[in-house]
Amino acid sequence: MGEIIMPKVGDAMTEGKVVRWYKKAGDAVKTGEPVVEIETDKVNLDLEAEEDGILDDVSAEEGVTVEVGHRLAYVRGEGEETAPASESKKKDLKPAEDEPETEPAEAKSGKRKGSANKEEKEEPRETEKEAEPSQKPAKKTKASKDEEEEEVEQPEPTEPKEGSRGRSKSSPLARRIAKDLGVDLGTLSGSGPAGRIIAADVQKAAGSSEKAPAKSAEAKPAREVKKLVRPAAMEEKEIPLTAMRRTIAKRLVESLGPIPHFFLTIEADVTSLLELRRQLNEIAEAKASVNDFVVRAAALAILHHPVVNSSFGTEAIQQHGQVDIGIAVATPEGLITPIVRDADGKSVLEIAGEVRSLAEKAKNRKLKPEEYQGSTFTISNLGMFGIEEFTAIINPPNAAILAVGAAKPRPVVVEGQIVVRETMRMTLSCDHRVIDGAAGAQFLQTLQQYLEQPLRLVV
Repeated sequence: MGEIIMPKVGDAMTEGKVVRWYKKAGDAVKTGEPVVEIETDKVNLDLEAEEDGILDDVSAEEGVTVEVGHRLAYVRGEGEETAPASESKKKDLKPAEDEPETEPAEAKSGKRKGSANKEEKEEPRETEKEAEPSQKPAKKTKASKDEEEEEVEQPEPTEPKEGSRGRSKSSPLARRIAKDLGVDLGTLSGSGPAGRIIAADVQKAAGSSEKAPAKSAEAKPAREVKKLVRPAAMEEKEIPLTAMRRTIAKRLVESLGPIPHFFLTIEADVTSLLELRRQLNEIAEAKASVNDFVVRAAALAILHHPVVNSSFGTEAIQQHGQVDIGIAVATPEGLITPIVRDADGKSVLEIAGEVRSLAEKAKNRKLKPEEYQGSTFTISNLGMFGIEEFTAIINPPNAAILAVGAAKPRPVVVEGQIVVRETMRMTLSCDHRVIDGAAGAQFLQTLQQYLEQPLRLVV
């Protein structure tokens, strides 16, 4: 009747690995019923029977790597003779050279949690060049509050209580400065709208507290110190290369070697953005992260500077007509970049919901090829890990990638006065074959303007 063959998923796929058989030779199968789970460099897939019949001639056992197009098994009809084994195809089947045929139990259990329970890898074209995850493998339990741009899953910091009066109203910047200076917000009266405590109130209180030694003893430490537990003794071992990790290695070499990178860094004042984000999350009961605002701002900035949204070809530079932004997501096995399609036409809240959904799929290896292949620009965010600035490797065939650092309170000069503002550094990696220095700099200037005037992102 019919053959079950190793399919080609993505342009770069040349082979796949048999993870497990749901049926064994001689079992009856029905049309649409999952027969075997395979592992590609991006996802785990279930291959289904295309006809009713009996599973026969299983030529690839679990743990074996099979080239694309080769037979895995045969489905024969009732009464049909057993299908002859194809020796020419069997000889090409090879146990994974980099992985032992018998994998550790915990490794297999991770693969079998679902038809696609393996961490995704960068698509053939969306390479893991972002050898720096982005964003998103968020640290839900991160205690430090000085990173407003923490992952979508992270709850908003709780405001301190002011004794018997309950919660004090204070701005995010005021809370952060109070924490750094050891000022108890519960003892302050706000001078902002509706009695809200603002940064100036905290700074004033901090100045007067220096003259009052009695209160200095009660001051809290400027920064909480995380207790480090010494790990167990180191163990020497070999870690087999997964299909995803092999592809990452291949793609990184294809990017950093042939592509002439250059880097541009800019710093944006995101004090107003953080306040807008707080209000938006309160009013809409949403969970928009700083990165969601960055995605929206980058998409709009690309409309002004379309050369950043291009790819280099041997005969021409392809300038794309849509803005499809890949978001680097870290998984235990490596990076993958799920894509927010037509990001320039979506609101911050729509982007936030889509990114959360895609990140969850990525971690469970459930992304469809169209959800991680074909980005035109990439963003990698390490701010949730406290990284203030870094450079990312371009994800071919993209011509640029934006590396986003953490928003931190820093002293800046405003109208001749030194004040504390929340600022965030971003570095654009550019393919010099496509983007010149001036073009990259102009893009960053426009991006900075959108982030410093965040109302433009929600109107």
